[in-house]
Amino acid sequence: MTQGKGGGSKGVATRKARSRTADGFRYIEQVFYVLVATALAAAGAGLFVYVVYSFFTGLGDSSFLTITLELLDGLLLVFITTELLHTVRAVIDESTLMTEPFLIVGMVAVIRRLILISAEAKELVGTPTFGDLMLEMGILTGVLVALGLTIFMLRHTDRTEPRPFDPDVDESDIA
Repeated sequence: MTQGKGGGSKGVATRKARSRTADGFRYIEQVFYVLVATALAAAGAGLFVYVVYSFFTGLGDSSFLTITLELLDGLLLVFITTELLHTVRAVIDESTLMTEPFLIVGMVAVIRRLILISAEAKELVGTPTFGDLMLEMGILTGVLVALGLTIFMLRHTDRTEPRPFDPDVDESDIA
């Protein structure tokens, strides 16, 4: 009589080998996440120092509005980097990739661009470029609304995100 699938000592050995392989890849994955988080933290810190330094050294060289917009632009990039770092940390903690932090990063990037377009637009009134900027602002506003609605829907629906892998939980018990 033959054993069914997964039966006998050969099936147990195969499951153990697969489990060890999966554990090894999970470990490698975690190492990469930590390396990415470290690189993001270093980039964010370096960018922050550069932005603040540029602001203070440029105070006498440019108009206050221009230098303040450059500061805001740089700080929004630091914020985006921080959100990405938060996302990677959440992946490390929960062993699952969450959607919402990426949507928030997208919203911040859109807002960043809208602010820059707004600053450029007043100087371009009456030129052919002005119409292009207004079209871009309209499209970006639509994207911002779509991202906001997506976050709203994610927060107000059941089981919006995948659950972290837990080998001790039987998925058939979860309803």
